[in-house]
Amino acid sequence: MRRTAVIALTIALLSGPVAALAGGWDTNATLDGQWSGTYTLGGPSRITVRASGARAWVALDAGHAGLQLVRLERRGDGVRFRLPGRPASVLFDARLRGGRLVGTATQGTLHGAFTLKRGATAELEARGFFGSGADARAVVDDPYGPPRLLDLPTGRVRGLFPAGDGFSLGSGWSTTAPSTGMARFTPQAAVVEGRTLARRPLRQLEVRFRSAGALLAGTLTIPSGPGRHPAVAFVSGSGPTLRAYLPDLTALLVDRGVAVLTYDKRGNGQSGGSYPGESPTASTIDVLARDAAAAARFVAAQPEVDPARVGLAGHSQAGWIMPLAATRERAIRFLLSFSGPSVTADEVDLFQNLTGEGERHAATVAEAERQVLARGPSGVDPMPWIRRLAIPSLWVYGALDQHVPAKLSTRLLEPLATDGARDVTVQVYPGANHALVETQTGLTSEMLRSDTFAPGLFAAVGDWLRAHHLGG
Repeated sequence: MRRTAVIALTIALLSGPVAALAGGWDTNATLDGQWSGTYTLGGPSRITVRASGARAWVALDAGHAGLQLVRLERRGDGVRFRLPGRPASVLFDARLRGGRLVGTATQGTLHGAFTLKRGATAELEARGFFGSGADARAVVDDPYGPPRLLDLPTGRVRGLFPAGDGFSLGSGWSTTAPSTGMARFTPQAAVVEGRTLARRPLRQLEVRFRSAGALLAGTLTIPSGPGRHPAVAFVSGSGPTLRAYLPDLTALLVDRGVAVLTYDKRGNGQSGGSYPGESPTASTIDVLARDAAAAARFVAAQPEVDPARVGLAGHSQAGWIMPLAATRERAIRFLLSFSGPSVTADEVDLFQNLTGEGERHAATVAEAERQVLARGPSGVDPMPWIRRLAIPSLWVYGALDQHVPAKLSTRLLEPLATDGARDVTVQVYPGANHALVETQTGLTSEMLRSDTFAPGLFAAVGDWLRAHHLGG
């Protein structure tokens, strides 16, 4: 499948405070204040720091660890701090040079550069989870548009646009006018349309794990609460995607009590290895399935995770990747597929060529499906892997999807859902597009004006998780 910016959407959470550093360090006030810049550890990424005395609030780029309170180590014109990570923490060490903080970033044996200048990156500081229950929100961000305020119970979405010391709330996904209110964010809370919502103290770790000769980089988000959590590794769709992929869906899972590992696709972002390409050939799907299996093994080994409740979640091309990974890896105990095809690769390619991939008015979904049926299947076929699965799976589709033929995919899956031998659930949302956003036509331009994911989607996913003792 071709990658489009609208499905390359991507979540960041708050980590709890730590104690201030004990005495013995120079607390030169010239280093206090707001700083922003970049660091490189296998690939470039943004960072923002708000320093005060022996502590600092630090947030990384979209999809990476969000706002965390860390201790600062100071000596003269130097500063050093660490962010939680595995198998090692991420160490930032810099000196003041010409009004900038310049130094190194390291994680284990990885070494990179680190540069900050005066100023804040407001969208990085805003990201996080706020409130609880029926009044729970998340600020999510990705490289392809403005950050968004997401209503977690319902899936309502509003773009956030800088305005003074806060943000104007748009009337849709990426629509500035008419504004629907204002929002401001601090390390402790969000004030949304005059209502104060406390930040939720969730943990995030910058992680590295190995797969098929490559060192992959990701972020593990762990919900609050005692005991071990259910968890997923999130498999992104086609293209050179990063961990900031559909962060709204990963936020949904974290809000329902599921730990989530997101990771940069091999050869992209901070992940090593060679990118296998976008085309869904047998070799490409094989490599990406091995990475997904390695991600699941890594998650299952974490002390905060219940290894008996580890699965894969993913979107689009992940519908081919995840079933293959699950036939190989015993650590994978369930699947959540969002707009994932069960038809063959060539059928998907023909379908989206006919529909115009939601970028223009072309063949209708019904006409495209008719021509796909007439051509017949060829290319990578996930159904043999899907039929072998003996684990619970949820398959979610939008009927207006112009990338994946939802009706043809569900037609293959529904016999498995009704044969009594498997735990397969299929859900279709009539007005949803490929990103599962509510639209009238399925066109990308309409999605950017929409203000909600498919009505009922977020609640239904939570119900499925709860029914399978996976949070919810």
